[in-house]
Amino acid sequence: MSKMKFGLNTSLKKSKPPSSIPKAFFGGDDDADDLKPGEQETKDSHKNRINKQLTSYTSMTNKKIEEQHKQALEEDPNIFDYDAVYDDLKTAEKQKQEQLKGKDNKKARYVEGLIEMAEIRKRDRLRAEEKKVEREREEEGDEFGDKETFVTSSYKAQKEELRRLEAEERRKEEEDSKKKSITSFYRQMLDKREEAHAAVVEASIKGIASKVEVRDPEEDQDTDLVEEARKEGKDVVLNDDNVIVDKRQLLGAGLNVARPKFGSFMSLSSSDPQTKERQEEYEEYKRKKLAESAAKRTGKSGQTERERMSQEVERQMVERQERERGVQEEAGKANF
Repeated sequence: MSKMKFGLNTSLKKSKPPSSIPKAFFGGDDDADDLKPGEQETKDSHKNRINKQLTSYTSMTNKKIEEQHKQALEEDPNIFDYDAVYDDLKTAEKQKQEQLKGKDNKKARYVEGLIEMAEIRKRDRLRAEEKKVEREREEEGDEFGDKETFVTSSYKAQKEELRRLEAEERRKEEEDSKKKSITSFYRQMLDKREEAHAAVVEASIKGIASKVEVRDPEEDQDTDLVEEARKEGKDVVLNDDNVIVDKRQLLGAGLNVARPKFGSFMSLSSSDPQTKERQEEYEEYKRKKLAESAAKRTGKSGQTERERMSQEVERQMVERQERERGVQEEAGKANF
């Protein structure tokens, strides 16, 4: 007997089984099946036209891309060489890593330097302790001479190592002193040569300067008078300064009255002030002319002497440079 339920008792609807034909993903409500034959042809032609346009656009795009590729290859043949770029990047990374390793090595070297300095200080301390012990043993003398002494092998090795290091330090000091002595020897030799050369140059300059003499116009006048007197057959004596010892030797027989020089106004009255003034002006003019002529003569001779002196100094400087170069070459060979 079926159970009765209170309320509205309606019969349940049976569910329909799902259809085996799946719906289209796009266009589930498409009514293409309901189109007429003419409309179907129009739709197909429209699709074909769109496909052709897409194909042409794709081909144009491909051509444009190929042209761009060719242009890029012409500008840079390695533009698409991605492997080489990748290798370069990896190389740069390796270089950075090596630099970092180098920094680490520098730190390690610095630490090694600290360790080496610590060892040197330790060795110096041991050496000082050994010296201290030796002094104490010397002070004790024979106080503990009857006692036995025990020396370990490590202490013996330590003493041998200290002796070896001391010998090496002495050898280095001797080598340094030899190098310094050789350098000082060549330095002293160069200094002596420079002093000798400077003395030669100074002596040559003094000798050339002493040869340059300034002649006095009065001495030139005396020389002219002596030449004229000797031409006339007179015997005139000169001293070391080319000055006439006795001017009476210039006198001849008869009245030795000098002819009045042109413009000396000896024939005129010396009491006239205008005549005196004109005579003084003429004498001043004559002195100026004589001084100018003497200056010209001494200037020419001095110029030639100066040229010769400058040539001599230049030659000596060249010889000095050659000698210094030879000494430097010898010093370099000795150092090697």
